[in-house]
Amino acid sequence: MKYLINFLIFLLLAVLIGLYFLRLRYKLLALWKEVAVKDVIFHKLLLETSILFSECNLSLESNDNKKYLVRLSKYKRKKLRYLMLVERQNIFLILNKIYNEIEELGNPKLEIVKDKFEELQKARRLYNSKVLIYNQRISLFPSRFLAMKMGLHVIEYFG
Repeated sequence: MKYLINFLIFLLLAVLIGLYFLRLRYKLLALWKEVAVKDVIFHKLLLETSILFSECNLSLESNDNKKYLVRLSKYKRKKLRYLMLVERQNIFLILNKIYNEIEELGNPKLEIVKDKFEELQKARRLYNSKVLIYNQRISLFPSRFLAMKMGLHVIEYFG
């Protein structure tokens, strides 16, 4: 009888540990999916914003902006998500410099461009916060071992 009780306790403990790891796996996959969705949204907005900035070049023709607009125009038809991180960050820095000049000009015709860049900023902050949570979650014990077994890796922040 004593062996039976010990066996049932062991069996119950094994089932609880198994359920814990199933739940942890589900949470990791859900978090990975959230990060992937935010990644796609952010890079789509980055592409749309860079296209919008390069198309508004008539209003932004200054000596500093001309070289930036030329650099932006070469990314019109590329999928920015597949570029190196440094290149994507350079695109974002170019957009940020042009945005700062737009704010200084105060031109009401460029409100659409300003709104689009602010939307991009919001998406970048949201993406970086999700990446932070994801990286912390897969770096802690015991989810680290499960993440390694699932092939999940640390994701880089976007500036």
